[in-house]
Amino acid sequence: MIGQTPASTNSQANNPAVKTLFFFLSTCLIVHSGFANKQLLFSGKDLHAFELSPGSWEIEPDGSMVCRMEKSKDKNGKERIRGMGYIWSKEEFSDFELTLEYKLSAGANSGIFYRTDKNDPVQGGFEIQLMDNEGFQKKAKKALPPRKLNGSFYDGLAPKADYSKPVGKWNRAKLVCNGAFVSFDLNGKNSFRINLNDWKEAGKNPDGSTNKFKTALRDLPRSGSIGFQNHGQVVWFRNIKIREL
Repeated sequence: MIGQTPASTNSQANNPAVKTLFFFLSTCLIVHSGFANKQLLFSGKDLHAFELSPGSWEIEPDGSMVCRMEKSKDKNGKERIRGMGYIWSKEEFSDFELTLEYKLSAGANSGIFYRTDKNDPVQGGFEIQLMDNEGFQKKAKKALPPRKLNGSFYDGLAPKADYSKPVGKWNRAKLVCNGAFVSFDLNGKNSFRINLNDWKEAGKNPDGSTNKFKTALRDLPRSGSIGFQNHGQVVWFRNIKIREL
């Protein structure tokens, strides 16, 4: 057997692919170890772990939380949609495994926000897009790029495929954040794995496409709130659990 020289060993250690593999293997070991604490963010009984606008999100008899987007009139008699917006975790999280189930109505557009500044969710954090791709795009003015469709690292990278179940069915999601490394699984299949350090320029993705962000994604904070979005259609969430790494 031919031995490796110190130079060749150092070269392999500095290889970006080797580093990426090492960190993802480390994440798997941490997630499956018994040393991490699991926390139930939403049990189906109350919303005490969240901040939300009065009269927006509510709990269904089946133990899911929902924002129904009911029509109402303001004090001037103008018709508005009640409850559109976000629901945020009171606690902030850095490195974690988040698991949950979600269900979309026809044409729904929603999202899972993480490591996010709840005062600036558009520019101050990250999002997993949740969408009824077919139903939403029927009413859209133009087709959305894949990096903005269901299961995407929103506006940064398209999912490998759309692994979602039909509208009205429950989907199982798992999001893992460990330093610069982020992985998202939908219904047991991996949608994407990324290294945030690859996003080196504001407004630009590693593949050369543009994004909405005014800050390079590698420079955004890696700690923040977890939030769920209501963007105009009914969406349900349940069994929301988090395990800090």
